[in-house]
Amino acid sequence: MDSTRDPAAVAYQLAETVRALNTLTDKPQAFATVGDVRDVAEGLHLAVDQLPQTLRQLSAGLRLLEEQGAIRMEDGTDTLDGVSGALRACLNGEVGLTVARAALRETTGSLARMGCVGG
Repeated sequence: MDSTRDPAAVAYQLAETVRALNTLTDKPQAFATVGDVRDVAEGLHLAVDQLPQTLRQLSAGLRLLEEQGAIRMEDGTDTLDGVSGALRACLNGEVGLTVARAALRETTGSLARMGCVGG
């Protein structure tokens, strides 16, 4: 992994990759076999599995910036309230991703037991 890459650029690249995946799979015919469905589900599971850590790291970075006094609110409201709200939102995101992770794990488990008719 190239540690010199810009994290924001990587995040936007991830978003673009997901948009491409959505375009490639926008029709059911994109999947010729159950194996194709399984492979995409497994890839999604691998990606989603990493995202809670990313949110924890975002939270840690935000806390550090707040401790350093490097944040001000554009609207003049209290910085602590803004940071607390963002941290709560990241925690809620972690919870949602944990649910998504479990669902994708269940999906891939079910798909792993499927085969194609005649093959």
